[in-house]
Amino acid sequence: MSKVSAWHSKLPNDPRVYHNDTDCNTGNNIETENRVEGTGGRPLCAECAKLG
Repeated sequence: MSKVSAWHSKLPNDPRVYHNDTDCNTGNNIETENRVEGTGGRPLCAECAKLG
């Protein structure tokens, strides 16, 4: 598990959550060009929460 600065997807059809763990498969599937730094005022991803 590796906690890092939060990120989320800028795509409108992606889940409205943020990620903060590099072991999160959902967060890792967001392509670099679609990543935005920060939480975006969203709740933490359930997978990241489970990992943390």
